[in-house]
Amino acid sequence: MKYSLKCLIIITLLLSNLITNGQTEEVQTNDEETESLKKHSLAFFMSHSFISQGKIDGDREWLAAPSLALNYNYKISEKWSIGLHNDIIIESFVVEQEEPDEDILEREHPISNLIVGSYKLSEPWSLAFGAGAEWEKNETFALLRFGTEYGLELKNESLELLFAFNYDLLIDAYDSFNLGIGIAKRF
Repeated sequence: MKYSLKCLIIITLLLSNLITNGQTEEVQTNDEETESLKKHSLAFFMSHSFISQGKIDGDREWLAAPSLALNYNYKISEKWSIGLHNDIIIESFVVEQEEPDEDILEREHPISNLIVGSYKLSEPWSLAFGAGAEWEKNETFALLRFGTEYGLELKNESLELLFAFNYDLLIDAYDSFNLGIGIAKRF
């Protein structure tokens, strides 16, 4: 009798384990399907752009200018995404050109538009590289961007808190980097 009771308990536990695992796999499959449908992301950032060639009262100093960004990304695969990143520096500023014979350059609320590719190193970390242009009424410059982003998923699984660091290289003009915090909605 004891032997058959032990066998019955073991069989019951094994069957319940199999049933539970089957249900868990079904839930995970549904979650993965839902997650795979969320290929789009729209993010809004508030940041500061730091410009090393700034001119204040005739002296060359670092400038810190507030900026805003609106980024759209499309997830190509588990690791890669491509997007359109748009920034605006919401202050006017003056920079000193790299060449000594060049005049100072006035920038009034420049807007940057870039095509950016991103690679996920791990779930929260990603690296980005992009190219585009910085538009402004006085002059337009080609722009290269190198950056990184760290994301924290919020309770609502389609929202993410983002921290970004970008280095912008404006061809034949000036360099800047920006630090930003933002929120992204995946859909």
